[in-house]
Amino acid sequence: MDIYNPRNDTIFANAIRTHGNVVLAGKVHTEYQRSRDEDQVSMVEMRSLVEPLPVLRNRNANPWGFVTAELDMDGFIRRYRLVQEHLGENYLAFALQVMLADQSLENAETIRSENTLRVGPFSVPLYLNETMLINYYGGPTGTFPEFDFDQVIDDDSYMTVSEQEIFEINTFDDPEYGLLHQGVFRDKIVLVGATMPELQDYFSTPFAPFRNMPGYQTHANAIQTILDKSFIYSLGENFELFILILFAVSVVFISLYTSALWGLLAVFLHVSGYTSLVIFMFIEHSVLLPVTGPLLTIVVGYLISVIYNYVTEQREKGRIKLMFGSYVSPELVNIIIDSGDDPKLGGEESVITAFFSDIQNFASFSEKLNPTQLVDLINEYMTAMTEILTEERGTLDKYLGDAIVAFFGAPVHMPDHALKACITSQRMQKKQRELKEKWKSEGKKWPEVVTHMQTRIGLNTGLVITGNMGSSTRFNYTMMGDNVNLAARCETACKSYGVYTIATEDTKTEAEKYGNDCVFRLLDKIVVVGRTKPVTVYEIVGLRSDANAKTLRCVRLFEMALNEYYGQNFNDAHELFRQSARLEPNQLEMPGVYTNPSLIFLDRCEKMLQNPPDPDWDGVFVMSRK
Repeated sequence: MDIYNPRNDTIFANAIRTHGNVVLAGKVHTEYQRSRDEDQVSMVEMRSLVEPLPVLRNRNANPWGFVTAELDMDGFIRRYRLVQEHLGENYLAFALQVMLADQSLENAETIRSENTLRVGPFSVPLYLNETMLINYYGGPTGTFPEFDFDQVIDDDSYMTVSEQEIFEINTFDDPEYGLLHQGVFRDKIVLVGATMPELQDYFSTPFAPFRNMPGYQTHANAIQTILDKSFIYSLGENFELFILILFAVSVVFISLYTSALWGLLAVFLHVSGYTSLVIFMFIEHSVLLPVTGPLLTIVVGYLISVIYNYVTEQREKGRIKLMFGSYVSPELVNIIIDSGDDPKLGGEESVITAFFSDIQNFASFSEKLNPTQLVDLINEYMTAMTEILTEERGTLDKYLGDAIVAFFGAPVHMPDHALKACITSQRMQKKQRELKEKWKSEGKKWPEVVTHMQTRIGLNTGLVITGNMGSSTRFNYTMMGDNVNLAARCETACKSYGVYTIATEDTKTEAEKYGNDCVFRLLDKIVVVGRTKPVTVYEIVGLRSDANAKTLRCVRLFEMALNEYYGQNFNDAHELFRQSARLEPNQLEMPGVYTNPSLIFLDRCEKMLQNPPDPDWDGVFVMSRK
């Protein structure tokens, strides 16, 4: 749009209609908005059309084509989107519309098969999500002829600034030297694009890794790829899965049944052989084979085999220390060893406190970190958490990826196991805050997802079975029972309430028999998945020694509001929840926070006011997911 003289838009539109060989660009704009549905917060994809100006669009016989930058995870453009769906209608990419207009093809049929997109006479192999791989012809300079816009508009009817200062020829229509005389545009596809850095239309590509290739050159390379049929092919996900399985089985088999040296040699041969194959197939046959997954499978398979061999060879050494030393404190190991009992299958019933912790959204960590960083991070985190666990005389059951399963009160009984478990949870939360500050101080070593890490913890006290579970030749000291499952459900319930530590009423009651070290907040009465009996749960807000006046007032207001809520005084409850919401430790503007208890109950109050419950309503909330 010409904001200075809109008449110029009309002049441009008339020229488009006169010549009929222009394709305009638009886009299907996608943005993500936060949406709250009951007690969940999710991101909703919103799409809208950004079309050319109506005055231009209405006078152009050719359909417009959409433009988009299809960035890979590393910020490079290697793919070109061909079709974009919006409101049930498919829009073709700018490159396709340009080629159809070049061949005067109107209303060309679009046919989508499993691996191919056919538009008129053009058949394009698909790669991922309606995209093709661009076979770049070169870097940002010298690959395609380029002309400055002032050279094109410099005819006998237009005076450029240079012509005002010194005499120059008309670079476009000079009868001897002009572009028109040279025929540089005759029978050519001409792309008009911006090169001003301020417009930010520059991207990284395989031939321009430092964001110095303008966007129109991406379209030029895509058009040339289709015209020359110089496509880059992929063999599909099934082939990649086959390669992964083949390498995993091959490397693991060789490493398990040969010496470490032969295993290392097998890794070298697999890596070098496959890398050579990838290069050969790409250069000679334009076939793109997966690289990262297979190579990572080879290395990880070897490491797993080495670790397995080591564990197998060492399993007969130090029977009890091997069994207990890795997950209980040295003090407890000595007590077990002094008892003189050999480890054997079986268990016994005892009242203990089960402990489950899990890092929030840990799946996103593997996307942001390379394998070495991920191992370093999880090792540092697990080391710090396990040290606290053993200091508080807890027993480590197992690691499940980023999760910690533990219990207090076995194999050696201690009366204050519930209090120890609660204190451990808050010491871990406090230590995690210290780790995040440390990681943040290390600068660019860690992405934002690491410095915003949060851990959810669930606790429950009750009768469970603890003992050696497994086979007669291999077993593990662990816990089993319904109360163990309830502790795990408490951990996952943290997500639904926007808190990070939840304990059952049994844990709170048992803990307060031996101390007042923790601040508890009554949270809700719930029925978890897999149970029919309701349970009252509490949030452990923090250690009392660290609690401030704002947090304590939030707890008081929230519990007053809950009392009104359970009494079906929803208007009064709503007002009190509104006050406590302002004091919540976890606010929506904080990284990784999507809700908090006050907001959850504000929403419930509003629903109860619209649809009042029965008089005998007991206030129990039934969880719909684990």
